Amino acid sequence: MVAAFRGSISLPGSPNPSEENKPRHARSTSLPSLSHPAVSHLHGQICALRSWPLQPDGRHSPPPAGEWIVAGFTVIGRLHDALHDLLRLPLARDPLRPAPWADRLLDAFLRLADAHGSFRSAALALRQHLSEARAATRRHDPGRLSSALRAHRRAEKALARLASAAKDIAKHPPLAPGLPADEAEIADILREAVAATATASAAVFAGVAAVSSAAETVAASALKGSSTVGTLMRLSSTTKKVAWESERETAALERLEEAKECIERLEKGSERVLRSLMNNRVSLLNILSPSL
Repeated sequence: MVAAFRGSISLPGSPNPSEENKPRHARSTSLPSLSHPAVSHLHGQICALRSWPLQPDGRHSPPPAGEWIVAGFTVIGRLHDALHDLLRLPLARDPLRPAPWADRLLDAFLRLADAHGSFRSAALALRQHLSEARAATRRHDPGRLSSALRAHRRAEKALARLASAAKDIAKHPPLAPGLPADEAEIADILREAVAATATASAAVFAGVAAVSSAAETVAASALKGSSTVGTLMRLSSTTKKVAWESERETAALERLEEAKECIERLEKGSERVLRSLMNNRVSLLNILSPSL
């Protein structure tokens, strides 16, 4: 069958016909070599995503005002744009069609899309709970604030479960030995893209939970402070009491608003990532489906 050589290209240093029967380790021409711009670009985006969670000093650090997390969604989106470009190349699509490992790849894309879809639901719930907590704080309603914070903690736990699930997607079994060079190369780069996406997604989900949790802590502190009003009235002057309450309330309102605005920005990046994941999975499915 000659389909594997359809559209082959001539590369410098290609073996002569007389050398075809000799053992060789050169890359098959059915897949663009790593020097191909599309492959090189995807490798670059994978490296960028892997280095994204690290600050310049090489350490993981809390996201400043959510910008760290917003950048994460941006880099994930760029990786999947590059992957989409690669999957459009006929010379990159051919090795996928007979690949027995491709079903696991499709499953990984489905799980990633499900995780990001669930994240969008959890983020929406968090934003609503933060708005409710802010309104309760502004109206000095401890009962309403307590209820909002309980709901908020449930949404945070959902994010923690999503982060754990995303980490599991990054794990994949080794490829079967003896794969053709072209198939092994495309398998490696696609699996690397999935693993980098899953690891970064877990970091994003955990980061959102951290930003939201910090705001919740400040709001909970304000709630505790409101329960000590009677004691403060006995121990402090009215002026000092009012100043103390005002500072605590202002801090809580600011942190709640910052967290809500951060999540609003993240929703746009999340939508783009989810759409890219679904589009790339459809592309893979079309490649693997037999032509009718």
